[in-house]
Amino acid sequence: MPSWFDRFGEEWATTGLTDDPTNAQADAGWAYIGQAPPTVEQFNSMFQWSDDKDNWLYGQIGNVIASANMLPDPLDLTQLLRAINSKFKIKLTAPYTIWADSINGNDSNLVPNQGTPFRTIQKSIDWALENIEPAHQWVYIQLQPGTYEPAVLSVSWNGGLLIQGDTLNPRNYLIKNTNGGALTAAYSAWFAVQGVSIEAIGPDVDYESNGSGLNGINAGIIIYKDVAFGPCSQSQMGAWSAGQVYSWGPNINYSIYGNARMHMMSYVGGICTNVRTHVTITNNPIYSLGFSCCTTAGYIQAWGSTYTGTTRGPRAYAAAYGIQNLAGVSPDVLFPGDAPAQTFSGGLYT
Repeated sequence: MPSWFDRFGEEWATTGLTDDPTNAQADAGWAYIGQAPPTVEQFNSMFQWSDDKDNWLYGQIGNVIASANMLPDPLDLTQLLRAINSKFKIKLTAPYTIWADSINGNDSNLVPNQGTPFRTIQKSIDWALENIEPAHQWVYIQLQPGTYEPAVLSVSWNGGLLIQGDTLNPRNYLIKNTNGGALTAAYSAWFAVQGVSIEAIGPDVDYESNGSGLNGINAGIIIYKDVAFGPCSQSQMGAWSAGQVYSWGPNINYSIYGNARMHMMSYVGGICTNVRTHVTITNNPIYSLGFSCCTTAGYIQAWGSTYTGTTRGPRAYAAAYGIQNLAGVSPDVLFPGDAPAQTFSGGLYT
């Protein structure tokens, strides 16, 4: 025998005849027919009206419950409340971890736990923006070993976002773009990254992020440490239009293993910072324009850093009133390379 709960979604007299009353008759109720009992058809019609109203309400409630990935349970009187609460952002009182796995993850997962990770960094960022109120706490996007598609953060919020792999084995966590930038912060957004490797290829076009690894653009900021920079067709880190890319914290280390047109590039008011950092260089990479480059009022801070390993190409390039703050050390002494630093049109090393 079906229960009352089983009848939700069903309708009385679906195989019988009905006779809908007029509005005036419905307002009067059964009184409009006097002493005679209602006909079967009238009885059926009234029950169908009641079922239609119940089913409309049930449909509204059931869709809310289903959107929270639950099945309606007649014994659980908290489902609707829990489903509604799930629509509110998670307000953090401690750091929160989002899991991503480029091999075994799925961007269709509802909650990115360790057992149900997302596949991409971008989905992880978008989910965090939609579902978390950070309240000045950190959100960690914890990667599993693999190769990841590029990602962009272009919305600022009141918390920190850290994309991380493994600081001891960053080459196992590759973020790569085949026609653009690898990681980009824009429009006053900021995030940190550590324990990953970065590669980006694509058309080498000035004032665009094609083939650039870490990109701080239009006042966006990226903070980095323990990163491995691989091949990039433009710059391995670039900042422009008041964007910033800078090293983070004490005891900063990172490595380079691939070629690029430039390692650091700043222009149009952008700032690249590489201060008190130790950089390990392998594979003798080529920098066709220069290792450290600035132009059009771009600014680079690179004092107090050391470089182990060799590169080929000019050590630096400064033009169009770009400034490199090297704490008085010559770029030909500080930076790696096998050709001297170049200066054009008001570029300056200090």
